[in-house]
This record gives sequence, structure tokens and C-alpha cells, in this order.
Amino acid sequence: MISVNIEQSKKIGEIVKTLKFRPSFYERDFIQIDSPLKMAMHFYAVGICHQTYVLANPKLNLYGWDFMEYGFLDILNNDSNLLIAKEIVKLSNQELIERIKPFFAEDNQSEKCTLDRLEERAELWMDMAEGLQKYFGGKIENLFDQNDWQKTQNAESLYKSLRLFEAYSDPLQKKSGVFLKLVADANLVNLGNLINVIPIMDYHMQRVLLRTGCVEVNDKDLKNKLQKRLPISDDEPLRKACIESMEIIAKISDFHSFKMNDVFYTLGRSCCNENTLCRHHICEKTPCTLTRAVFLEEHNQCIFERVCKGATDDNYHQFWQPQIQTHFY
Repeated sequence: MISVNIEQSKKIGEIVKTLKFRPSFYERDFIQIDSPLKMAMHFYAVGICHQTYVLANPKLNLYGWDFMEYGFLDILNNDSNLLIAKEIVKLSNQELIERIKPFFAEDNQSEKCTLDRLEERAELWMDMAEGLQKYFGGKIENLFDQNDWQKTQNAESLYKSLRLFEAYSDPLQKKSGVFLKLVADANLVNLGNLINVIPIMDYHMQRVLLRTGCVEVNDKDLKNKLQKRLPISDDEPLRKACIESMEIIAKISDFHSFKMNDVFYTLGRSCCNENTLCRHHICEKTPCTLTRAVFLEEHNQCIFERVCKGATDDNYHQFWQPQIQTHFY
């Protein structure tokens, strides 16, 4: 049904290899702020961040993950008990929801909260707090201290511990990868020698890999559903193929697989979203999220346009990410 186009993945990898990353992308407050609760902030933020299609603060020009970062920094500064496990577990789910809402609303007005699926996210938040209390003495830092990952340098050791939490239970480890990337970018933990890392794979990245032709859909019914944005029952085969393609791209590029997130996620949010840079000659976001992460001399065409199948072939250009209800990504 689905196959990896190895040669196309290699072509994309060769382009990624030429990119230079902006140091400022890793110097933003969410990563650089000095606080004993920084790792907890990352842990809870990633744990509730999935399918944030409607999360937005237009007044601040913040959407999706960017508003998530802003909101959690606001929590850190103004209601830090929401990042302390022993304090969180004292709340009911509804109390937690009411405490959360102002931080994801324009002007902190609860009635303007754009964070949806609040019951689900509050349940995940509470489960994270309860799990930290049960397994790690209430602190996420203890997860790194209480397992053998430093001896094995195997990512599976960390994935196994993170799977104790429902928010991080994805068998393909998307949220786990984002969390580990953040704590590494923040220099909270040195993961430079970690092996068996699974590339981060979210819906933006799947869309880019489908449109570029790195992943081929050989089943007519599945192709039709992806192109017409119809629900599908199982997205795991597609995500696995996308992960395999990303492993090839990362290897060819000579960048760590986590670094691929800073290219394909940012590009998918801006250059290759509802509108595409190759067809509409304008980015979905201003400023373009890719240009925040990567140095580009000019930005009048997509970095992948010269090899991307979707740039010229409607059969690829029409692809969309799988439509599936999940909290995995």
C-alpha cells in the first residue's frame, strides 16, 4: 500500500545537507529561560500538544506550537504550580481546565481560549503529574537519573520510561522525540551519543514527504482518502514509511535526525500547507517559520522545488496529512 522512494529521499537529503541553521532559533526564551521548572515546562507542553489546528492568538501573530510556547512561559511566570506534580494532583480536572484556559487566550481572557479538546488535554496533564508522583518522585529530571540510558546510550531506555505516561504512549514516539530534542537543545541533558533515535514525525512532515514523493501511496483507496482529506482508520503504516524516509534523509544530510524537525516541520507549517510556495508564491505564515530556523538568501521558491514531485504534478500536490483522531501527534 505504501512504499519509500529511496532515490527521492536521497535527493531531498542532498538539499538538506546544504542548509545552515540559525543560532537564534535555539536561543528563544522557551529554550533559554533560566528556571528550575524548565524541564517540567517542556514535559507538560509537549505532552498536551497534538492537533493544535485552532490554537491561535492572532493579536500576537502566534499559532499552534508558537502559542503553546508563549502560554507555557506565561504559566511558568504567573502560575508555576501548574508545573509542579504535587500541586497539580490536588486539582480536579475541571479546576485544572479553568486554570489552563487564560494562558491560551487573547489577553488572558478565559472565554477567548482557543485550546480545544480541553478535557482530553487536562486528563493527559493530570496523568503526567500522577505518573511523576508515582514513578519519579514528582520530578521529570528523575526520569533521566533513574534509568540506564547513560550506560546503554540507547534511546529505547528513555522511550520506555516515557511510555509510562499516556501522553507519551505513541509507539512511534513523536512526543517523546520532541521532548528529548527540547531538553537537548536547552542543554539540560546531553543526548549527543544517543543511538536508535526515532525521527520525529507529525502531520506537517507527513504532508511534505507525501507531496515531495519521498513516500509513495500505491493503494487507490488510501490515496483518494489522503487527497480528499477523508478519515482513515489506521495511520501507522504511513507514519512508519515517513519515518523510514526521514532516516534516509537524515543520513544523507549528515544532520542528526532530530534536526530534521527544524526543517520539515517549519517548512510544512509555512511553505507547504494549505497554500504552497511553489504554486502560490507566498508562505502560509509571516514570517515564514522555515526562515526562522534556516538561513535562506532568498525565499521566492521552496527549497525542495527543483526536485519535488508536487511542484509540477497535481497527483502529488493534492496530498494532505492523514485525517485521524489521535493524541499521538
